[in-house]
Amino acid sequence: MRGILADNDVEGYVGVLVTIWLSDTWRDLWNGLGLSLASLGTLALSRESSDAVIWRTCQREQFVLITANRNKDGPDSLEAVIRGENQPDSLPVVTLANPQRIMRDRLYAEKTAERLLERLLAIDDFRGAGRLYVP
Repeated sequence: MRGILADNDVEGYVGVLVTIWLSDTWRDLWNGLGLSLASLGTLALSRESSDAVIWRTCQREQFVLITANRNKDGPDSLEAVIRGENQPDSLPVVTLANPQRIMRDRLYAEKTAERLLERLLAIDDFRGAGRLYVP
């Protein structure tokens, strides 16, 4: 795994998590992971890219996609793509269970940051899982 990609719907929320990871408490662990923070642009994707294109790019480039997207609104929806294309070695999609709460509840944000770091540290144990929810 090379890094993480915040989907359109969670860029601000992931920014809060990154701020927590860069705090004195988590900085050494976060830096030790050596992960890149990608954006759609750095992966040559547009904001209009379909969920299918984003998921496939994340798999090919080895980035964990972080999203709040839970729907199955058609064949290119994230859930449909995961169900149809997930393989035993596929990286999971991390879904923020309550992203709005990250902005208003510091303890919840810290719990989410911690849980996500735990998942990233053990990412190979979660390959093929399809989707992980945090916290």
